[in-house]
Amino acid sequence: MTIARVREVSGMESFSGLTRRDILKLAGAAGALSLAAMPLVSAYASEDSDENRLFIGFSLHPTGPTSTAGTFVMSGRFQDSGTSAAEGVTLAPIDGTDRSRLSGDQQFVGQQGTMFTHFEGISFPNAGPHVVGEGRFTIVSGTGVYAGIRGQGSFLIVVDFSSSQLIGTETANVDG
Repeated sequence: MTIARVREVSGMESFSGLTRRDILKLAGAAGALSLAAMPLVSAYASEDSDENRLFIGFSLHPTGPTSTAGTFVMSGRFQDSGTSAAEGVTLAPIDGTDRSRLSGDQQFVGQQGTMFTHFEGISFPNAGPHVVGEGRFTIVSGTGVYAGIRGQGSFLIVVDFSSSQLIGTETANVDG
């Protein structure tokens, strides 16, 4: 049986040549690494509930002052692709900021049916060729395989006004 010897070094205890301060630093670093790895662990741990998750990617272009159209791809709970259009898109500037409230309705028309959503969020900056919009959306109704589903989630969209391109993603949890 080996017993580690602890000796006093300049007022600090030492273990195998490391001071208590060194050991505490190492323990802190190990704790920080374990916290950094937590998102990976929770991402893998959530795989069991992926059967109710829905992921949508879309590419749109303006068709009028309050409308856009383009295409989408969908994965997760449903796999589909087709056309997408957003209508009634409004931007209401928020006083004293470079942000606006963003809202509208979007539909996804795929080979398996049509899904209707409503979105609300914030867009920024108000001026400039590139704008970000982020917020929440709700699945309002659907036809075909989307009939009876309910769900909500988050969206992120990046707009390039110079090329009239809007690229976005939506992630939702769905029931039904």
